[in-house]
Amino acid sequence: MKFAAILKSLLLLTAASLLTACGGGSSGGDSIFQPPAIRITATPSASSAAPGQPVEVQVRVTNANGSAIADGTAVNATLSPSNAGTIRYVPPTGATSEAASGPTSGGVVNFRYTAGGSGNVTLTFSTSGSAGTATTNVTIAVSGSGDHRLQIAATRTELPVNVYAVLPFMGSPYMAEVTVTVRDGNGQPVNKEDGIQVSLNPVDNTGGFSTLDDPETECDMETLEGCEFLIRMGQAPVDVVAGKATLFVHSLQSTGSTTLTVTTLDEVTNQTITATQVFTIVAATPPLPTQLALDLVSGPIYAQGSGGNSSGLLDIHVRDALGQPVPEPEAAGTAYNNYRLEIVGASGANAPRLNGVNAAGTSVSGQAINLRTTAGVGAANFIAGSDVGSYVVRLTADRADNNVDNGISDPVTVERSVAVSDGRLFDLEITQPIVNALTINPHGEDIEVNDDGIAIPPSPDATYSVTVAVIATDRLGNPVLPGTQIRFGMIDEPQETGVGDYYIAGGDGDPQEGGTLFTAAGGRFLTAGGGAGPGDTLVVMGEEVIGNQDLESARVVTQVHSQTSLSVDYRFNHNDTTGQSVNYQGVLPYIIGRSADGNITATATTNEMGVAVTKMNYPVSKLGKLAVVWAQGDGPVVAGQPKKVTDVEFAYFAGVAPAQMVVSPSVLPANTTRDVTICIYDALSAPMGGIPVNFAFQNLAGSGWVDDVAGAGTVENVTSFGSGCTTATVRTQGVLEGDNEPELIFSAVGAEGTVTFSFQPMVLMANPTAMRSGGLVTLTLVNNNGVPLPGHQIVGSCEGQSGATIWLNPGPGVTNASGQTTATIRVDNLDQIGGAGSGSCTFETADGSASAVVTLQGEDLCTIYVSPLPAGCPSTGPNPQHALSVSVSSGATMGAGAYMVSSSPAGISCTVPASPTGNAAVNCPTSASFDEGTTVTLVADSTVAGAVFSSWAGSSCNATPTNQPITTVQMNQARNCIAVWQ
Repeated sequence: MKFAAILKSLLLLTAASLLTACGGGSSGGDSIFQPPAIRITATPSASSAAPGQPVEVQVRVTNANGSAIADGTAVNATLSPSNAGTIRYVPPTGATSEAASGPTSGGVVNFRYTAGGSGNVTLTFSTSGSAGTATTNVTIAVSGSGDHRLQIAATRTELPVNVYAVLPFMGSPYMAEVTVTVRDGNGQPVNKEDGIQVSLNPVDNTGGFSTLDDPETECDMETLEGCEFLIRMGQAPVDVVAGKATLFVHSLQSTGSTTLTVTTLDEVTNQTITATQVFTIVAATPPLPTQLALDLVSGPIYAQGSGGNSSGLLDIHVRDALGQPVPEPEAAGTAYNNYRLEIVGASGANAPRLNGVNAAGTSVSGQAINLRTTAGVGAANFIAGSDVGSYVVRLTADRADNNVDNGISDPVTVERSVAVSDGRLFDLEITQPIVNALTINPHGEDIEVNDDGIAIPPSPDATYSVTVAVIATDRLGNPVLPGTQIRFGMIDEPQETGVGDYYIAGGDGDPQEGGTLFTAAGGRFLTAGGGAGPGDTLVVMGEEVIGNQDLESARVVTQVHSQTSLSVDYRFNHNDTTGQSVNYQGVLPYIIGRSADGNITATATTNEMGVAVTKMNYPVSKLGKLAVVWAQGDGPVVAGQPKKVTDVEFAYFAGVAPAQMVVSPSVLPANTTRDVTICIYDALSAPMGGIPVNFAFQNLAGSGWVDDVAGAGTVENVTSFGSGCTTATVRTQGVLEGDNEPELIFSAVGAEGTVTFSFQPMVLMANPTAMRSGGLVTLTLVNNNGVPLPGHQIVGSCEGQSGATIWLNPGPGVTNASGQTTATIRVDNLDQIGGAGSGSCTFETADGSASAVVTLQGEDLCTIYVSPLPAGCPSTGPNPQHALSVSVSSGATMGAGAYMVSSSPAGISCTVPASPTGNAAVNCPTSASFDEGTTVTLVADSTVAGAVFSSWAGSSCNATPTNQPITTVQMNQARNCIAVWQ
């Protein structure tokens, strides 16, 4: 019995403990069994949930007698594990708080658990106070993938490669429609602008994602503005409407995988949620070599010993049928070679060779080598020997297995010609730029730009300079070596009118091959244009006759023997480019003369591109004149003397664009014959002579002639030098008045002038119709048959603008027997300092039935050709200069050698030896200053094996382009450029 009593007591103790664990409490009495003071229970809405799914939990707290605990009793909630989601108190209003505890109301407290992770989660609820302490647990099973609040569903996750870059369209096989579902922690659909953040990585094979078109914007297919469906984005926020967001993932021309990542903030739980989806771009063809590219990306290559660069970088690309880089050539962690380079037919010690690094990381060299690509890209050096010639480099890959180490069973090849030359001058070609080529002399510190965008110095000296460039090449088409000297000269007299009608010229010139005698059967060397003499220049245009290019010549006359014979200072070339001297006798065009109006800078040197630049200078009084310009340099030595390589071209004394045309009168009576004066000026009002003027009638219901040429053509006489004007006789007949006004359009050098035809009973014509200053105006009044109308009073009035005052004194009077009267236009302040006035004068008959207008345009006194400048104009000073310094940064080097930088115009000539461990930025030993506005060409080169030019850098370097070894720098401030090699 004693044992039974003890066992009964132990059983009661165990039962009391279990009651406490299940929500019972202690009364605090002395007995072993104590009834609970309060009880706590928890009832979840579900015993399982998916990640992100909410579960409602009602917690009830009662006294021992079953009555509700006092309102306001605090109940606390915790999770185990603690990172398995969130639990929050839900107030009676239904909103969720940020707290994990809450007070009872009617003995009840509501909580919301939002699932996270996976596995079993224990929710523990407890209360403690004066009424007692109680605790209860609830277990929720969490299972499933992803988060219930953020889900991604795609129509397809595998897309075909978009070989032809087809633009997106609904239903496109190259596009997946993606639906993103977004719910908050309460399980409710989200409506929010920029509700999700979307990113697609990488973007190279998709170009990014797009969204639905915004119905409030109109799609512009040219600019794609408002075309949201067509605009691909790598990352961007996206709107969520009714818990949904729609995206489109596209394929491009590359295979591979890309991951769509979507994040959102659950504002109920204040959690950031993430969901991902992987898309794969697949190809239907094997990734084996199909397309090859082989390019020489460095500059020209010269033979060893020539003094020029003797190596070049070959850039290699191996791609599959889709144009994608072939896979990395390796198997089981071992790399192999997947392309072969060879110089076709090259052999011997003097032939060029190839150099590169193979799959084993070993440097290999020879006329044929095997190498490997990385990301489908390879490279090798082409190293010249002492032989000169054109060589073929062949690139071969194996279409069978992308491996050339095991033989080539299905070759795919491409070839590239590489010229190795000696850099000696063989041919010259003169050229002139047409944009920004003309300079108004002299430059000054205060260059002004007028309304036409023309830079005008504060004190022009009535001369212009135009850029003349020459391209010099060797026999294989490479640029000649930098520093090759080119000589220039010009002939502009004697001419009859200045339009290229040289007196001492012909087409029957016969230079003596290898000798100094020149003859022309039809020559007039002693008499034409005053005759030729020692010191004059003879130019022979051998290129004009096939087979005589070698006889293109410029020589100084030393003696005139007769009308048909003279001698020059240096022998003519042998005309032996074929290996044999050829004599075509007297068939070559020639000109003999001298430079009287203009001049040209005598010498220049070639830059890395084989270009030499000089200036041709001339007075504004001779605009439009045609001159002969020649360039000459020394070529290879032939029979003990260097041959002279020459180019001869014609060049105009150009004016400043845009040209202006004034036609007087601008109104003619129809069906009459009248003279019209056409004057052409450049943008600075300098007259342009020697200009042919074209004409064309428009809307003419009848017949029209200009200088007896019907319809359209060219005015008989070119404009005169000095005045810039020519006169044309205009005749119309049978012209009828119609809906469209008949016109005569004159045009030349980009300028136009219009004459209209009147059918009024009286026509008043003014000559001139436009003026740069005041002066005499002739007014002619005729009837509609062109018959002068005497005895008519003409009146006039003037109006000035921009501060100009314009009046008539004397004014027009009564027309005479020729129907004419005159008026003198007076002006004040039309020409101004730092500006210009303008205005017009209107003349008409007393009854107003006929009228004519003369326009006036002043000039800025600081830009006209006077010296000294008027008071108030900015003073002229020397053109400011800016310093250009150059550094070289090489990183780690691959061998001995040096890095070089040179400039054109000359000034920078830099050589930096390679460091065994690589260089930081090393300053060149030379720097130079250049005139403001000068465009300086910088050329970087290297003799370091394996060195590749990377970029031009420097805080003040504005090089264009930045990634090429040949670049330009605009000197409008001090510049510091760094040539970066890798």
